[in-house]
Amino acid sequence: MCCGCPRTPPTLSSAACHSDDDRLLNCTGNDSDSGTGNAVTETSAGILHSCEELIPCARARALAKVVELGDDTRPAACAESPWPMIAVVTRDDHGSRRSDIMTTTAAAVATAAAGAAAWQVTTRSSDSPAAVCKMRSSATVTTTVTTVAVRLTAVLLLLMASARPATALGQLQGQYNGPYPEICPSDIYCHGELLDDIQMQQLYADSKTFVDKKLRRSEAEIIKSYRELKLRNNGRVPTRAVLTKFVEENFSDDPLVEWVPPDFVEIPTVSTYVQDQNYKNWILQLNQIWKRLARKVDEDVKVNPDRHSSIYLPNGFFIAGGRFTELYYWDSYWIIRGAILCDMKDTARGIIQNFLYLVHRFGYVPNGSRIYYLMRSQPPLLIQMAASYYTYTDDLDFIKKNIQYLEAEFNFWMTNRTIQVEKAGNTYVMGQYNTHTRGPRPESYYQDKTLAMPYSSLDDKNELYSRLKAAAETGWDFSSKHYNNFGQNTGDLSNTDPQNFIYVELNAILQANAVVLAQFFKLLGNQAKFKYYDDIGQRFQIGINALLWNEEEGIWLDYDLTTKLSRKYFYTSNFAPLWTGSYERKLRTYYGKRALDYLIVNGVINQDGTPKLICVPTSNINSTQQWDYPNCWPPLQAMVIQGLDRTNYKPAQTVAINLAKSWINTNYVGYITSGTMFEKYSALEVGTTGGGGEYTPQTGFGWTNGIVFELFRRWGHLFRST
Repeated sequence: MCCGCPRTPPTLSSAACHSDDDRLLNCTGNDSDSGTGNAVTETSAGILHSCEELIPCARARALAKVVELGDDTRPAACAESPWPMIAVVTRDDHGSRRSDIMTTTAAAVATAAAGAAAWQVTTRSSDSPAAVCKMRSSATVTTTVTTVAVRLTAVLLLLMASARPATALGQLQGQYNGPYPEICPSDIYCHGELLDDIQMQQLYADSKTFVDKKLRRSEAEIIKSYRELKLRNNGRVPTRAVLTKFVEENFSDDPLVEWVPPDFVEIPTVSTYVQDQNYKNWILQLNQIWKRLARKVDEDVKVNPDRHSSIYLPNGFFIAGGRFTELYYWDSYWIIRGAILCDMKDTARGIIQNFLYLVHRFGYVPNGSRIYYLMRSQPPLLIQMAASYYTYTDDLDFIKKNIQYLEAEFNFWMTNRTIQVEKAGNTYVMGQYNTHTRGPRPESYYQDKTLAMPYSSLDDKNELYSRLKAAAETGWDFSSKHYNNFGQNTGDLSNTDPQNFIYVELNAILQANAVVLAQFFKLLGNQAKFKYYDDIGQRFQIGINALLWNEEEGIWLDYDLTTKLSRKYFYTSNFAPLWTGSYERKLRTYYGKRALDYLIVNGVINQDGTPKLICVPTSNINSTQQWDYPNCWPPLQAMVIQGLDRTNYKPAQTVAINLAKSWINTNYVGYITSGTMFEKYSALEVGTTGGGGEYTPQTGFGWTNGIVFELFRRWGHLFRST
C-alpha cells in the first residue's frame, strides 16, 4: 500500500470540469480545503492521507497524480512501502526550477498520463501546465508547474510494457509546440536587453567572458542605470567605448578561490605502476597540475547569490581548465577517477558531494555550476562517480546516506529525458537528450543569435536555440552526429537536431546507472529496490538490443526517430556499450570481434591491429565542428580503449593496448613540446591539439589528465616512451 492511491488508472470523467481548460486536483489531508473548483494559485495542504486523480478536461494531455512527500510527512500507510516517496519538480513564472525541490525525498520521479485503458508516458515535461498539490504539512504550492511526479510503480509498468502500442508517440516527435521558459530568472546573466546589447556588440571575443563576471551592484540597480544610459542616447545601443566603460563600472571579474586539496600527495600511488622513467617523471608533473586546477567557490556567492552567475558549492573541486572555470558534469567523472588514483579520495568524495548538493537544490545536475547552465544537463555520470568512489573505498555508509539523491538524478532522466519508441509492434522506453528554453545560450550568445537571424518567427528561433542547447547537453557541442539534413548527417550547425535521435551513449549510460543502483540497493539489503532497478536495467538492455545494435554494421548505432532507421555513420560513441557493459556477457567475445572488424572497415586500425591514425577520431567526417574528424577526445578514447579491454577477448585487448600506447604517446609529446595538456588532440599529427568549434583550443586539462592516470594504472608496466 502506498499513500492510499490506486495502483490502476481511474475511470476518467470530464463532468467536473468547469471549462475545457480546467484541471482539478483533490488533495485531502488534515487541513486541506482545496479539493474542489478550478485550479488556484496557492493551496495549503496538510499531511497526505489519501489522494485522488487529476481530472483531465477536453484539451488537457492529462498528468497523473502528484506529489511531494518528505520523510517527515510520510503517512503511516506508506511506512512499509518498498518504493521511494515521490517528488514534484516545480517552476516559477519564468519556467525556472524552484530551489527547494527534492530536498528531503528519496525521489521517485516519473511523469505519466492517465488513459482510459492504460498508462502512457508524457516525456516532455513542459508540454502541459498542471495544478499541483504539494503535500507537505503547512506547505503552499504554486500551480505554475510543468513537471509532476508519480509513483515508481507507474513508471515500472511503463518500462515493463515493451509490447504495448505507443499511442502517444505522435506527441513526442517533431517540432516542439509548447511554451519556452527562460533559462534562469536573471535579467542580466540569462536574458534581457543588457545581455543582448553587450553580446551582440561583441565586447568580448568569447561570449562567456561577460556572463562569468560579478555584479558590483544589485541587478535592479544596474538595469535601471543601463536604461537611463540608453534613454540619454535616444534609445540606441551605446557605442563600444561607452558600453565598455559601463561594464567596467558595474561588473568585475569573478575568479574562483585557489585551493590546495588537503589530501594532495607529491608521489601518488599510480606512479608506482609506471616503469619507464621518462613517463614516471611526466606522471609526477601531471600530478602537480591538480594544484593548478583546484578551486573553491567564494563565500560571497553564498551570501550574495544574485550578484554572481556562479552557483555556490560547499566543497573544493577541480576545474577543467582554460575558459572552463567552473564545475562541469561529465568532465568530472574522469577527473574524479584520476584524483582517486592520485590518492585524493577525500577530495573525490567532496566533488561528488557537490553534485549531490546540486541535485538537492535543483533536482538534477546542471551542465555546469553557472546559472546560465540551468535547464540542461550533460551525460548522467553521477551514479558512475559514486560507483568509482565505492570501488576504491568500500565506503558503503556514504552510499547509504546519499542513495536518495542518486535515485533523484536517475529519475530526473527517466521523467524528463525518456520517450517511447515503437518498432516492429513493440514499444521501448529510451533515453533522449532534450531541453526547451527560450533565447540563445548566454555563454555563446552572439553565435546562437547570429545563426538564428534567417529565421523569421520567434518560435522558430527558440526551436533552434533549444536544439543547440540539447546538443550542448550531449557534451558534444558540436558535431555532425547531431545533423539532420533530410536524414543525412550533412549540412551546417542550423541542421543540429538531437531531439530527432536516440543516442547510443546515453542509453548505455542509463542502462549502466540502473545496474549500479540495483547493486547499491542489494548491498544495502533492500531487495525490492534491487529488483526494481534491475528490471529497469533489463528493459534498457532490451531497447539497446532492439533499436541500437545493427547486425549488418556489427556495432551499435544512433537511431533516427523520423526515418525509423539506424544512422550508419562512424562515431566513437558507437562503442559506448562496450565501455558500460551494456550487452549480454556470454556474447562479449562476439561483440569484441565485431568491434575490431568495424575499426578496420572504418580505417582506424590495420588488419594486424596496429593503429592507422595517432588516435581514434570522433568521426570520419571533417565538418569543421570540434566533435568531428580529425579531433580525438579523451572520454571517447576511454570508451573505445576500455570498452575493447573489458570484452576479455584477447585480440580486442591487444588492440586496446596498441591504441592506449599511441594515445599516451601523443599526450606525452604534446606536453614535452608545449608544457601543457590539451582538451583534445589531432589524429593526424603527434602531440598537437585539435581545432574547430566555437572557441580556441583549451589547455589544462582535467579529463585528459584523469584518463592518462587510468591508462597508466592499467598498463603502466607496458608503456615505453619514444
